[in-house]
Amino acid sequence: MEYKYIGRDHVGVQVTGQIGADSEKQAARLLEGQGLTPISIIDPHAVDIGGQIESLLSSFQKIKTDDMISLTRQLASVIDAGIPLIEGLEAVSEQIVRPRLRLSLQRVRKQIEGGDTFSEALARDKGVFSPLMINMVKAGERAGILPDVLDRISNLLEKDAETLDKIKAATRYPMIVIITLAIAFVVLNMAIIPKFAAFFASFKLELPWATKILILSNQLIMMYWPFVMAGIVLLAFGFKRYVSTEKGRYQFDKLMLSAPIFGPLFIKIYLSRFARTFSAMLAAGVPILEGLMIVSSTIGNAVIAKVILEVREQVNQGKSLSEPMKSSHLFPPIVTSMISIGEKSGTLEKMLNKMADYFDREINYTIANLTPLIEPILIFGLAGVLLIFALGIFLPMWDIVRITKSF
Repeated sequence: MEYKYIGRDHVGVQVTGQIGADSEKQAARLLEGQGLTPISIIDPHAVDIGGQIESLLSSFQKIKTDDMISLTRQLASVIDAGIPLIEGLEAVSEQIVRPRLRLSLQRVRKQIEGGDTFSEALARDKGVFSPLMINMVKAGERAGILPDVLDRISNLLEKDAETLDKIKAATRYPMIVIITLAIAFVVLNMAIIPKFAAFFASFKLELPWATKILILSNQLIMMYWPFVMAGIVLLAFGFKRYVSTEKGRYQFDKLMLSAPIFGPLFIKIYLSRFARTFSAMLAAGVPILEGLMIVSSTIGNAVIAKVILEVREQVNQGKSLSEPMKSSHLFPPIVTSMISIGEKSGTLEKMLNKMADYFDREINYTIANLTPLIEPILIFGLAGVLLIFALGIFLPMWDIVRITKSF
């Protein structure tokens, strides 16, 4: 039987390989006979039932941005402190609470022990580690600045998380109002309107338009709610399938960028991400063309990714970076001017950071004004719904009062 082993030679250098033996004890004796000190001996055919169950359950877990921020920060610290990468991964994995990420780090460590580089080991687990992280780590390994690159990855993730938290905070109140209104609509339709409808029907009145709308909506919900629910589920499923296609993703992303109120905010967020990520790539020693390719695959919007690839194609043909950016009409003039100055002065990385800071300020200003922009729309919408309910219930009541007074 072939056993995988990790050991150290007489000068302390770690070695890995395979050795034929009938048992782990015999494998250990054979290694010692070769002048190696065994660290671990693994039977490749052994079945770890507990580990397989944990791995299966963990595959359903979603790894949060905060987990990756913590991981990259800790790894940067331990490597910067002079701790070997394998030992650092082992130490960090013990601190990870989320099983999926912990198991992934353990797999990465084993791959490195088997001879892979850090980036190669990360690339084997693309479901956990993003292309951005894999490529930046690869560049950091080449340049010998892995701790610095890990810190940059952490900073990028923190910026994204910070922006998302601000958007959530700004839209929390509007979402609460919308959900409350939806619940009120369902309760009124199911509990109150049926009673009023029966009451009004007993008087055989010509009902006003608002009352007819309420009664019709109630009938649709009460009689056809299974079909309504099935329709909602089918629409959601169809939308998800359509968006998963290349054409659907592009059309949806295009719609997001042109959406009222939120469209300009999304554009600023993506441009900030582009500038900061591209700057980090250049700082890690990634060539411009390769950096643009990586950024396009990690930007998160198909429309902007297409623009970046078009810019890359023209740069590949010999144009400066600022020229195709200017003709794309996506980047504001102030940005293309900064990029042009950065190219001419050899400070492109610095200018990209300034560009990211500029968009971050714009993002903060836009988010701060989101609630004041949304509130009037909510107020008008809420007032419209309440008006229909009020008219639908009180107009017939006034007619009934008028009829009873005439007798």
